[in-house]
Amino acid sequence: MPGDLASKLRQWNAAGRAPRPPREPRAAIEHVLPGRYEATSHGECFVVERRYPVDSTQGRVALRSALQLSARARHLLTRGQESESIDPARALFLDTETTGLAGGTGTYAFLVGAGYFDGAEFCLRQYFMRHPSEEAALLAAMAELLARFPLWVTFNGKTFDVPLLETRFLVTRRERLSPPAFHLDLLHPARRLWRTRLPSCALGSLERLLLGVQRLEDVPAWTIPGLYFEYVRQGRCEPLAGVFAHNAEDLLSLVALLGLLGAIFDEPTAHAHRVDPIALLRLFTQAGLATEAAGWCSASLERVPPTERRGLQWEMALLLRRAGDREGAVALWQQLAAGSGPWALAAQVELAKHYEHHRRDYLAATRAAEAALAVLSVAPWPVPPQQREELQRRLGRLHYRLARQRALRPASAGDCAPDAQPAAREAAS
Repeated sequence: MPGDLASKLRQWNAAGRAPRPPREPRAAIEHVLPGRYEATSHGECFVVERRYPVDSTQGRVALRSALQLSARARHLLTRGQESESIDPARALFLDTETTGLAGGTGTYAFLVGAGYFDGAEFCLRQYFMRHPSEEAALLAAMAELLARFPLWVTFNGKTFDVPLLETRFLVTRRERLSPPAFHLDLLHPARRLWRTRLPSCALGSLERLLLGVQRLEDVPAWTIPGLYFEYVRQGRCEPLAGVFAHNAEDLLSLVALLGLLGAIFDEPTAHAHRVDPIALLRLFTQAGLATEAAGWCSASLERVPPTERRGLQWEMALLLRRAGDREGAVALWQQLAAGSGPWALAAQVELAKHYEHHRRDYLAATRAAEAALAVLSVAPWPVPPQQREELQRRLGRLHYRLARQRALRPASAGDCAPDAQPAAREAAS
């Protein structure tokens, strides 16, 4: 009886099942892409190699420009820490195409693009696994190349690409991926310079708006995992040609972006209107190039949009004050105080501090404090109560000091005569 029931169920399933369409023949990947198979200790890995003359351009930027990084540009890219590690001639540019964006042990890097300068050419190699079972072969082929270069250059690689490769090495090969001497992730300087200027700091946005790259038939990034799964399941490799082209364009844009950053750092005056000038000024200052920053910043003020000029003047004043040039800082504060809004308020407060503690000019300090309170009285923005109270306390102290100064000194000495008693303990007020 059980046997008869099982037989009837099989017959019923066979009768109700629709005929399966014939599977499309699996085309060999080498028939679509000009590649070769590289033998490793874990099997074969398919590799596509492309070469570009260093004089060729990606958009408006020549690939050669990445090789021409000056010492100052390298210093700024590392914030003054390890500039000797930035040698583009010994750099490996990396970008991965993955089965998802979540990361973790369930995400594979099925295509790894790696590029480097080789004499008068830029060599771009793409390592591809036809099936997840070939992952060990891909990583074995990549391991030798990765170990050859002391500098890796990526875009968001510190957060995504390299941690993913590290995970895959541990899961598949049971060994750690040896890190380079220095990893330069261009997403971070790009965000600093353009996050207030561009709607997005994604590589696609940067290449379109800054490099002038126009991808006419590009494969959207969000479709790439699906195209790979379709290849694995059904053997359709023709759409993968677009994935390889997308990966190659990303790598070439990465090289061009490095060259563009070098040009900006070499001639900041010419590029200050194209980037966030305040972020660029802070980058110079943090790298210990305050003197150079003050020079190009002064020359750039007229080229900066008026909406950003006051912020740049404020940052310049802080830079000059830290460098000991208080008179230069005062000149900028006076320019800001002549305007209106929050910058004028902040400048009046700094002028009040300077006149009180450094010049002992209590009359000028009183006028600055009163002007600051006047700005607060008509401020359209929310004013913290402690800010008004602090100014009122300062003004009360200045009134007392001014009256004491006038009482102790003859009228002919003037209201601005210096006080004999230092006010060091109030310097931080």
